[in-house]
Amino acid sequence: MSDIIRLLPDAVANQIAAGEVVQRPASVVKELVENAIDAGADDIRVILKNVGKSVIQVIDNGKGMSPADARMAFERHATSKISGANDLFNIRTLGFRGEALPSIASVAEVELKTRREEDELGCSLYIAASEIKKQESVNCPTGSNLCVRNLFFNIPARRKFLKSDQTELRNSISEFLRIALTRPECAFRMENNENVLYDLPAGGLRQRIVNVFGKSIQSKLIDVNCETSLVTIRGFVCNPVHARKAYGEQYFFVNNRFMKHSFFHKAVTEAYSGLIAPDAIPSYFLYFTVDPTLIDVNIHPTKTEIKFQNETDFFQILMSGVKEALGKFNITPPLDFDTEGDVTRSQSHLPTDSGYTPKVGLTPGYTPFNYKAGICVEESGFEYGKGYEPATRSGKAPANWEALFEGLKESETPRQATLPGLAEAAPAVNARNSFLQMKGRYIVTPVHSGLMFIDQKKAHERILFESYLETLSSQKISGQKSLFPETLELPADDFALLGEIREDLEYIGFELGESGKNSYAVYATPPDLSCTHAREVLTRLIEHYKNTEGDIREKMKEHVSLSLAKAAAIDYNTPLSSEEMGEMVDNLFACRYHNHTADGKTIIHILKSEEVHLWFR
Repeated sequence: MSDIIRLLPDAVANQIAAGEVVQRPASVVKELVENAIDAGADDIRVILKNVGKSVIQVIDNGKGMSPADARMAFERHATSKISGANDLFNIRTLGFRGEALPSIASVAEVELKTRREEDELGCSLYIAASEIKKQESVNCPTGSNLCVRNLFFNIPARRKFLKSDQTELRNSISEFLRIALTRPECAFRMENNENVLYDLPAGGLRQRIVNVFGKSIQSKLIDVNCETSLVTIRGFVCNPVHARKAYGEQYFFVNNRFMKHSFFHKAVTEAYSGLIAPDAIPSYFLYFTVDPTLIDVNIHPTKTEIKFQNETDFFQILMSGVKEALGKFNITPPLDFDTEGDVTRSQSHLPTDSGYTPKVGLTPGYTPFNYKAGICVEESGFEYGKGYEPATRSGKAPANWEALFEGLKESETPRQATLPGLAEAAPAVNARNSFLQMKGRYIVTPVHSGLMFIDQKKAHERILFESYLETLSSQKISGQKSLFPETLELPADDFALLGEIREDLEYIGFELGESGKNSYAVYATPPDLSCTHAREVLTRLIEHYKNTEGDIREKMKEHVSLSLAKAAAIDYNTPLSSEEMGEMVDNLFACRYHNHTADGKTIIHILKSEEVHLWFR
């Protein structure tokens, strides 16, 4: 029997390596820009055609290469970054394994022009499917100009797995920005089909962030500066009001290398505990400087997952550093152990006289059981609708205790819908029930098994959501014009994304017009959505589609319907009459789903009689 183990040809081995290194156009952008950084470039241009499927070109003004080095760079495991195994544990460059260029050249056509400053002429190489087709001397600027054409031309099956142009462009932009945010001292430019997406001049870190994410983020940035013997953490976190419901502006970097780290993300969110909603995600740009021997960057082919020694120590330092930054900017109150007995942090409103004693007004003889017939019990927070009036505090008990329960009697009065979005012809499934409003928040009504509590705002959201969704699904909506259009300034990728879904937005009532660089003016919005809420809704739509594939228009209808419902639903502490509460309950139970909102929040809870009986055992 003949031997069956054999060495693979270099071209096949390179294609296997390319499966890890080159997954899509964004992978090529990442590898080539990192190489430019390692070559000392401070001016880098990324040029895409057909979102990189046809052309990916990276031009830099770095050191360049000699003809021999240029050819060697396309051999597997050829690198200038390391020379021995020990170097793997002291890595300070971005690329080091020597697989990027040979992997790219195995699945594309590559042309390289490069020259060192001391050389009179440069070198030109043309490689296709790992085979060097041509090498010659050329006249070219100092640095490197590497052009990758027809990615996956020799692996058609791989090309079929590429996502939509919109998704592939977003991925390339993401890789580009991850590097641009680590090198504010370098100028970066990115364009697709001759449309400039980013033109970032050299400058400081704050300015780089503003240039990338728009001027609106500038006032939200809070400095973080934490230095210990283990790690130095610098950068910015954002004001809690900037927190969003989707991921987007969360960036960790270690030794100027982007990394993903869920454990450290938890440290940041814990620092924001109590400042943002549990499902909100804070924005941050945090840069770790650590001894390279304390981290391992080679545990994943893309080198974005990094292992730290003693991660718990880094966690505590990071959380403390972010908390301190928030505290310094009066986002969280700092602890002060030198003000024993002082219940307020500021006494500027108090008289300067040291003998001042605060006074509390009291009503002698007051008892909480004094009420006029037919009104609410204030202390419990239950309300019998609008128009109630507390009894004068005379110190006498009410003459008629049964009056406290008049709201539970069967009402013969026909109901009228008085809230927006409630249909007048809704079935009166609760016609024989009485309704109480508790704390301006809950509708309470007796049911067979006990007491039913309904969150009035969430109930109205559910009703409006189904109403809006039905309307948006059946016809094109005419938007309501705004007298003073709202201007929406966006990062370049968000601006491009909004342009791609603009037609779908117009279908549901938005009217947008370009207004300067990377800005849209909102001239009209869907009915019941104010122009001031348009910014929030559009921003949420953009974030949603960055992370979603599928039918854009259908998903947009659901997302906009939810956003409109949240914007138009009644607020808490809105008094409701018994008729209004009854009408809301009727319409809620006429909905297809009535137990939860469209985003999964509970609307109804029943306190069972058995639970109440247990209280009095």
